[in-house]
Amino acid sequence: MKRLLWGALGLIALLGATGGATRLWLGADVPPLGGREPVAGLRDSVAVLWDSLAVPHISARDEEDLFTAIGYLHARDRMWEMDLLRHAALGRLSELFGARTVGADRALRTLELGRIAAAQLGITRPEGRRILEAYAHGVNAWIAQGRYHAVEFRMIRHAAEPWRPEHSLAIGRLEAWDLRTTGDELELGSVAAQLGPDRAAQLAPTYPDTAPTIVPRGEWRTGRGVGVQHAAPLRSAPSLSFRTVSRRAHASAWGLDERGFDGRAPASNAWVLGPSRTASHKPILANDPHLTLRAPSIWYLVGAHAPGYEVVGATIPGIPIVVLGHTARLGWGFSNAMVDDVDYVAEELSPDSTRYRTPGGWARTEVVAETVLVHGGTPLVYRRLRTADGPVIERAGREPGPPLAMRWVAHDPTDEIGALRAMGRATDLPSFEAAVAGFRSPEQNVVYADAAGNIAYFLAGHVPVRRGGAGFGPASGWATAGRWDGYLAAAELPRMVNPAQAYIVTANNRVIGDEYPFYISREWELPYRAQRIQELVRRDSAATAGSVARAQLDIVDVFCRAIAPLAARAAAAAGRPDVAAGLRAWDGAMSPERTEPTLVWSWYRELQRLVYDSVSPGYRPAEPLHRWLARGWGPWNDLAALERQAMATVLPRAAGRPWGSVHATVQEHPLSAVPLLGRLLRFNVGPLVTPGGNYTVNVASTDEFAAPFASSWGPSLRHVVDFGDVDGAGGFILPTGQSGYPLSPHYRDQTTRWLKGQLWILPLDVQRVRSVSRLVLVADGRERP
Repeated sequence: MKRLLWGALGLIALLGATGGATRLWLGADVPPLGGREPVAGLRDSVAVLWDSLAVPHISARDEEDLFTAIGYLHARDRMWEMDLLRHAALGRLSELFGARTVGADRALRTLELGRIAAAQLGITRPEGRRILEAYAHGVNAWIAQGRYHAVEFRMIRHAAEPWRPEHSLAIGRLEAWDLRTTGDELELGSVAAQLGPDRAAQLAPTYPDTAPTIVPRGEWRTGRGVGVQHAAPLRSAPSLSFRTVSRRAHASAWGLDERGFDGRAPASNAWVLGPSRTASHKPILANDPHLTLRAPSIWYLVGAHAPGYEVVGATIPGIPIVVLGHTARLGWGFSNAMVDDVDYVAEELSPDSTRYRTPGGWARTEVVAETVLVHGGTPLVYRRLRTADGPVIERAGREPGPPLAMRWVAHDPTDEIGALRAMGRATDLPSFEAAVAGFRSPEQNVVYADAAGNIAYFLAGHVPVRRGGAGFGPASGWATAGRWDGYLAAAELPRMVNPAQAYIVTANNRVIGDEYPFYISREWELPYRAQRIQELVRRDSAATAGSVARAQLDIVDVFCRAIAPLAARAAAAAGRPDVAAGLRAWDGAMSPERTEPTLVWSWYRELQRLVYDSVSPGYRPAEPLHRWLARGWGPWNDLAALERQAMATVLPRAAGRPWGSVHATVQEHPLSAVPLLGRLLRFNVGPLVTPGGNYTVNVASTDEFAAPFASSWGPSLRHVVDFGDVDGAGGFILPTGQSGYPLSPHYRDQTTRWLKGQLWILPLDVQRVRSVSRLVLVADGRERP
């Protein structure tokens, strides 16, 4: 890897004696926005109007030409990103980066995303398959032209291979893996094996009885509850180290090493307001999915216009369809539903691993032969195993414990392309609800609003039905307990239409209370964002798109506001009454210029370490500590004494330090670490001084082990639409820009707007697009293959 990158540097040094010359040479590959370009496979010409943020507004005569054009434009602006995601999804990163990523490829191949994608393509409806094929034609038309190669391709001496429909589906499943929820069952099972089930149960996540649920308690009036929080007892898992457990269980696509293999709970906000709560007397929808902030952005904005499909919104490069957006009649937003969609099964293998024990006897193990091609190295040939429960996770060295197979909802083929297409073509609430029923993975909270005045909520996705409930720790492959008996039908999933409160708020909080008769999950995001959004909604009796956009920027941390008095007490005990007074007066706003956020978060992190390291080193779940702090006691420690000890430790380094001096966001490019070149090309966007924190509506999350409080997790997109003025209020914004070319003016031109909460309108009426350039994609006479 290093040899290749230094070779790239030497090449660049020969081509330009100065940095300016090098930048000029590299920048020459940014494609122009205007002109006429032939595109193989188009049936007719397609017009593209570019606005001043380089958002394409595409007008085509039919859907197939539209999606061919989207494929062409995705490749034109983001081919490197698409190729990287494709290689990650298929476990082929080592073809790009050499031996450094062999471990990542082995982990990614265990997910079997390529196999899933092929199965998905086989069950995709004809109209969805035509979209995927048209998109691939557009991507391949760009690749075949051989122009404007992104600098990343030259850095690693690589050319993109032809695109196939299943590549789009594999990337979709990769995104589903990033949004998975495991319930911490391996970690908790390991705790149970080491400490005993009773002690481990103290670390099991719960959800406060008084915290908001998406469907308000009492709204669901069918069935009787089964005690969702206690659906099944805690089971012990093999005695593995916590680091080993998470490396075995989790994989990340974006990093080029194993730093991302520990998996993080995703988060998002999505809410809708009914007509009685808005100034326009029409619904308002707001959505900001919280994902890893990277450069270029995960999203690509489009205006997509063809007969029957008139949608503005966000696409993912590599995937043809608008994922989040609105039409003139209706709009939708997503937040992760936190469905427990992954289980692990402990398998008993025969001594030669050719058979495994099942409830009905011994069955033959499937052996999967793999070959990992390694750039600049020798191919790695190996075998891995799978059972009827799923792929077997590879063991690290002489790691103790039985082999674990992984059962994941997304291993079953489903047609999300067809569902998303149907959402964009829906004309009213019933047709949209029918479309949502086809969306099965990843499981999402879907909020809906329309121009007729309706608001609605749907849980979309596969929710497993487990025999005997869902326990902590892996099930036993030779037993029936914990096995899946299919999925809940769409009609059995929680839904809500036009509630009396006239608003619906989702923030990865618990979907529904114990009155719901089926198990969904036990792992929810803590309720602070949902609580704060509800505070803001109730305070704003005549909301506008502008006031809702301001709410997306809110930086009051409900959790920090609640524990500030405890921190003040500890500061007073440490002989700092001045600090204590400031903490008591603080309103919880995580502002860059304030010093209280630095002290409170430093104190909380140190307290977390002290509480857990004597009990479960390496595993520090947030919710139990929050529960103990609220109650004022912990099950194993003198919590008050630890609060004082933590404050004494952090006061010298944290008191008086503004939050903005320790809390910054960097949107990283995968090749930004290359010496000199990464700096020369300004691959990264940032560091950016960002307000907010882990539990604010305007999320700027930091990992518990980050130093000091680096943030790479936040709003990957903002979207607001007021159905009283669809083309005149609200809009979208990305954290970087549309272009994937680092030297393009549109690589980072949305960042300032994103920081300020300014939205960019994407008109559905193409005549209202303030275009700066026009591109015509011309049918070149060649038929689609």
